[in-house]
Amino acid sequence: MNNGIRKLTGCSVRGLRRHRSMIGLGLLLLIGVGSPLSATALTADEVADKVQVTYQGFSDLQGSFLQRATNKLSGMTQEASGRLFLKWPGRMRWEYEKPESRLFLIDGKTLWSYSPSEHQAIAQDVSGVLTTSPIGILFGMSSLRRDFQVRPIVHAGTKDGPESLLELTPKGKGLSFKRVILGVDRESFLIQRLTVFDLYGNTTTVELSKQKVNSDLKDDLFQFSPPPGTDVVTPLKPTVP
Repeated sequence: MNNGIRKLTGCSVRGLRRHRSMIGLGLLLLIGVGSPLSATALTADEVADKVQVTYQGFSDLQGSFLQRATNKLSGMTQEASGRLFLKWPGRMRWEYEKPESRLFLIDGKTLWSYSPSEHQAIAQDVSGVLTTSPIGILFGMSSLRRDFQVRPIVHAGTKDGPESLLELTPKGKGLSFKRVILGVDRESFLIQRLTVFDLYGNTTTVELSKQKVNSDLKDDLFQFSPPPGTDVVTPLKPTVP
């Protein structure tokens, strides 16, 4: 295994300020249990294969998330947290609790972005986009070795840690992101952390915790009807990563 990159760049944060709009941008930048083998015996390609098989075996997944979206130009970071629910194939629900209540939901073809405080919901057609977006990795939709160049990241801080770090560089053209860093649990092959780098060096990191799989999530959890009095906006030309 080669050493890959020595450290992540563009992720240092000098100040923490909250900006509401970065929550949505961070999520859009983003639109595993295997055998406990010794990670030292696995190549990066083998870890990627284990992740692929693990997620393709799930029917649903839920957990808590902590999201940090960093703007490279300003150096500012928006931090948000809440609950995440995924159901195969292609349905998801992000319930933001902090810094404010907000909902992002995909029912299979439509992305709903709902702000209770603004009484506004935005509906975007996202049919088929999960297969070419970083979040598709969590659904097992992206074929890691077919769609990405996979490289290991090994340095003193992670070599003997509980995670394997993989750098994924997309082979396709015309995408809105340059690369993805995955932090993968060495025993379960669950993704613990996902960092996406866009074309301008901005980053969105999602850390997952308290993950549960195959808990029979109900379909109505992934349905959304705008509450009375909600202003529904439909962009003329939806843009989804």
